[in-house]
Amino acid sequence: MEKVFGYIRVSTETQAEKGYGKDVQEAAIHEFCKKNKLEVVKIFKDLGISGTLFPRDGITELFSALSKGEIKRVIVMNTSRLWRADNSKVMIKRQLMKDSAMLTSIEQPTYSIYDKDPNDFLLNGMMELLDQYDRLNINMKLANGRRQKAKGGIKSCGNPPIGYQWKHEGVKKPIIVVDNDKVEVVREIFKSYLELKSIRKVQHYLFELGYKTHHGKDFSAMARRNILTNRFYLGEVKHSDLIVKGQHEPLINKISFGKVQSLLKRNQRKGA
Repeated sequence: MEKVFGYIRVSTETQAEKGYGKDVQEAAIHEFCKKNKLEVVKIFKDLGISGTLFPRDGITELFSALSKGEIKRVIVMNTSRLWRADNSKVMIKRQLMKDSAMLTSIEQPTYSIYDKDPNDFLLNGMMELLDQYDRLNINMKLANGRRQKAKGGIKSCGNPPIGYQWKHEGVKKPIIVVDNDKVEVVREIFKSYLELKSIRKVQHYLFELGYKTHHGKDFSAMARRNILTNRFYLGEVKHSDLIVKGQHEPLINKISFGKVQSLLKRNQRKGA
C-alpha cells in the first residue's frame, strides 16, 4: 500500500465556504485514500492562514518530510488549498518538483504539476529565474566562505600544494601541515633553480634524483614554474585580490623566494 501525506488549509475567508472546512477536508482525504488503497501517514495543516502567504508552518513541515525521500505523494482536496496567488504557486510547485513529489487533487483528478500549460508560461519563467538565483546565491555563499577563511589565513578547500597535506585526525577542523615525504622536493626545486638558473635544467636534476609529483609523474615546466611562484610556500594565503599571512608553516624564506622571482623575471625577458 502506497504511503502518502495529506495537506489541508483553512483561511478566515474559507472557513465558511461550503466544502472547505477543516473537518470536511480531512474527511475527504481519508475517504479518498481508503477508496484508492493509500495509507495516510500524516496530514499537515495550516489553519487560519491565507493561501497567498508563503512560507507557512504546515507546508514547511510537509516539505521537510518530503525531503527525506520516503514518501513522494501529497493529497489535497483542491489546489486552492495549496495556493491562492501566483507567487505562492510558483514556490510550492517548484519545491514539489525538486522533491520529485506527485500532487493529487481530489476535486481535480486530471491535474498534474508536471503538465505543461500555456497559461503557466510566465510561471515557468519565474521558476527558472528562481533556480538561477538559488545557484547564484549558493555560489556567493561559498565564495564568501572561502574569502572569510582566507582572511583568517586558512586555505579554504582543495588539494594543498605539494609539500603540504591535510590533517584530519586529532583536530576539530582539518588543517594543513607539512608533508614530510614531499617537503624536500619543494626545497630542492627552489635551491636547484637558484643554482642552475634554468627551469629546463631543474627538470633534469629532479629526474636524476627520482622526484615525482603527487600523481607519480615527472614535473612539467608549468608545474615547476607554479611551484616557484606559489606564495603559499612563504606562509601566505591568497584568495582573489586578498593576500594574508597563513596559519601553515612556510617552507621557503622570503630572501630565497625573492631571489627566485627576480631570476624568473630576468630569464623571461631573455626568453630563457
